[in-house]
Order: sequence, then structure tokens, then C-alpha cells
Amino acid sequence: MSFTRSSVFIAVLALLAVDGPARANGAHAEKGASGQGLIADANFTSVTRTVDGVTVGQFDDQTTLYDVFAIPSSFETGTPFVLTFTSIAEGYGIFDCDNGSNNFALSADSPAVALVGPCTTGPLGSNDQFVSYLETGNTATISFLGGAGAPPSFVFYTTAGNLIDIKAASSTGNVPEPSSILLLASGLAGLLLLRRRAEA
Repeated sequence: MSFTRSSVFIAVLALLAVDGPARANGAHAEKGASGQGLIADANFTSVTRTVDGVTVGQFDDQTTLYDVFAIPSSFETGTPFVLTFTSIAEGYGIFDCDNGSNNFALSADSPAVALVGPCTTGPLGSNDQFVSYLETGNTATISFLGGAGAPPSFVFYTTAGNLIDIKAASSTGNVPEPSSILLLASGLAGLLLLRRRAEA
């Protein structure tokens, strides 16, 4: 009996170890708009498109094109938004100005030239603390966490053409990831099996 219980315990720990890093290492990462190259090589282009009423601009980072888009103002009040991508593996995240507390980016020229285009106020990596991410398949549900020092608005990026949908979430409750549901179901099944063996 004790061997069976310890085996189930070890199996559950193994599942947690496998499941944990998958949730911790998502497809999101912050990206900076400043210092990506000379203004001739890294700049905001005039190309725009609209996704669900949201204007999506473009940032040319030395021939790699990124879509940049401001999350609607209702995001700051705590309304989650669901971003749908062609492939979440292409990456996405907060597009920081990376220019101190200024709301614009700078080129790597000497002297630096101001880049006109949307970015999130704050240094690179400073704004992820204000947003939670729930990634499932090719969708990401982002929620504003608030807190002192949060920027007044958020601009996100992804590779050009990768964003296909952006909508306010229909529910503010967190939806468990499929892997978490599977883990819970496995644990409950193991406990049920132990109880049946104990009664037999």
C-alpha cells in the first residue's frame, strides 16, 4: 500500500515538474524600440492595417518587420484581452520605448533621432510586471495587474501579419490551461484508485 501511495506521489511530482516550465516559459517577451539601429535601418514605417478596429502599425528592425498595436484603453481598467495569432511561436509581447520615462523611442544614430510611432513608456523589461499572460494554443489572454509605476497605455508587438484577432475577453475569470486540467484529473484519478484499493 505505501509503495503505491509513494508511486502516485512521485508521478504527480514528475507531472508538476514537466508542466511547470511549460507555463513559465511562454511565447511572450518584451522588446525595445530604441537603439535597434540607425534611423535608416530601424524605424516606424507608414504601413498600417486594422484588426478588429485596432490600428496596427509597423516597425522595421533592420529588415525584420514587426506589427505594433496599442491595446484599447479599457485594458487599464482591468478588462482582459484575447490576442489570436497565426502562430504564437512567432513571439509577441510589450513593445517598450526603452528611453527612460519618455513616450518615444530613439535611433542608434549619433546624435540619436526620435522615432515617431507607438511604444510603451518605460525601460526594456520594466512593464511585464503589470501584465499577466495565459497562453493556450495560438491565443494569449492578457490582463492588466495595475500597480505603482504602470504605464498609461500598453503597446504590443508581434511579427508582421501574425496578429489575426484582438478582442476583450468575455469573462474576467482565469481559464485553466488544458495541461493544468489534465494534471488535476490525473491526481483525482490516482486518489480515487488509492481509496478503492484501501476499501478492498
